[in-house]
Amino acid sequence: MRGAWIGLALVAMLSGSAVAAPLKIRNGSTVRVALQGKRETGVGLRNARGGWRLELVAATTDVADVVDVTDGANSARWTVDVADGALFLDEERFIAGHAYRVSLRHGTELLGSTLVYLYAPSVSARHKVTFEENDGAAGGGDIAILKKPTL
Repeated sequence: MRGAWIGLALVAMLSGSAVAAPLKIRNGSTVRVALQGKRETGVGLRNARGGWRLELVAATTDVADVVDVTDGANSARWTVDVADGALFLDEERFIAGHAYRVSLRHGTELLGSTLVYLYAPSVSARHKVTFEENDGAAGGGDIAILKKPTL
């Protein structure tokens, strides 16, 4: 009986060390992302200057493992360097509208993990379209109006 309790305590300690604490992020907004039928809290990032910048509270020079966890995606995996306390996700490798699991590590030690959702870039220039009454004539001809036939 005593051996079972020691074994149970050992399993609890080992499983507790495998779970990473959530990363503390300076920028971004809180989002709920649906993954495999379940909703999970994450961080939403806006696009700026060719990519997404994830600013970490703890300024480190470690590396991050980034995995695409979007439903239907191929679970692509990258290792990205952390520079000046931030992680830059460029538009060439990462896709707007996808969710990524970011795990920060120092050597083989896992420091933390969080879910990151990348918002699509905003439209920088919006245009208002107006139609004038005589625009159809300038295009090369009038549009023929036909009456609906009776049944």
